Amino acid sequence: MSKKSDVYSYGVLLLELICRKKVLDDPSFMEGTDLVGWVTCTWEKTKGIDGIVDSGLEEELLDSNLREQVEKVLLMALRCTDKHPGERPTMREVVNELMDTCKDPDTKKSSQMLTRTFTL
Repeated sequence: MSKKSDVYSYGVLLLELICRKKVLDDPSFMEGTDLVGWVTCTWEKTKGIDGIVDSGLEEELLDSNLREQVEKVLLMALRCTDKHPGERPTMREVVNELMDTCKDPDTKKSSQMLTRTFTL
């Protein structure tokens, strides 16, 4: 295992938490695809988190700050799972970006909700 494969695995974990889907065998995935492929394809088509993020989070996503934070985490997860290992961020970059994402200057509610969502 290399550091780049660890980053990939972490990206997959983030996607599982955001979507609340398993890596393989979800009926919403097309034949021959997995969670990473499904999210990547959906993101490329829509450029939005609707349809990707777990529907149980819809109410919380009405908060535009939280919605923006979740989108940033999703984009980080997609960077972590890039097909080309050299394009993936380092874990230090991932941690720094996620910490910056969770900082909300306007309200602690969004930051606490994002933290709670991704620690379940």
